Amino acid sequence: MSDPNTSSSSETVSETSKEQGISSQKLNLILAICAILISAASFYATYLQANAAEKQVKAMTLPLLQYVTGNASHNSKESVVAFNVTNGGVGPALIKSFNFFYKKKKYQTFEQFLQACCQKEYMEYQDKVAQGVTRAEGLFATRGVVNTILPSQESNTFYQLYLGEKSKEFWHKLDDERFNLGMEICYCSLLDECYSTQGKGVVEPVETCPVEN
Repeated sequence: MSDPNTSSSSETVSETSKEQGISSQKLNLILAICAILISAASFYATYLQANAAEKQVKAMTLPLLQYVTGNASHNSKESVVAFNVTNGGVGPALIKSFNFFYKKKKYQTFEQFLQACCQKEYMEYQDKVAQGVTRAEGLFATRGVVNTILPSQESNTFYQLYLGEKSKEFWHKLDDERFNLGMEICYCSLLDECYSTQGKGVVEPVETCPVEN
């Protein structure tokens, strides 16, 4: 004959074991969820750290090109019309393209701009240059810009014209017209991040720069 107390005790133990089994499953589930959340948080923290490091590297290599023009030499105090590209950023710039705008028309070379702004004076000056011109008489100098690297805090004077007896008509004409000249520069940083600017401090990121011959 079975003992009722023994049967009741067995059922209680079974129910307790069952409850303990459910609690263990819940605990495992909680631990698994916690592990997932910790992994996700760790991944997100790593992402933020990498993103911050990338931004820091970009900031440390960012060039900023600007167009500058003047009519006097700071070193020798000579009268010289000069056109410059200055890198005011913290990293070097590889200049990919360089275009000029004069009275709403686009020109790919500075020579084309000179022909457009001052053709008569420019051609007369060129005839004098062919015969020989000294610096005191009004010599000019040029320098390439496209496909050159401009270091941080340095300038490239790509055209300058000294005032002299043989250049005075052209010099005064160019001195007046230089205020009507605008330019569009496309350049890239060391990280191959490219930018376009019209030389007035407004810079726009671009995918690539146009290729110029």
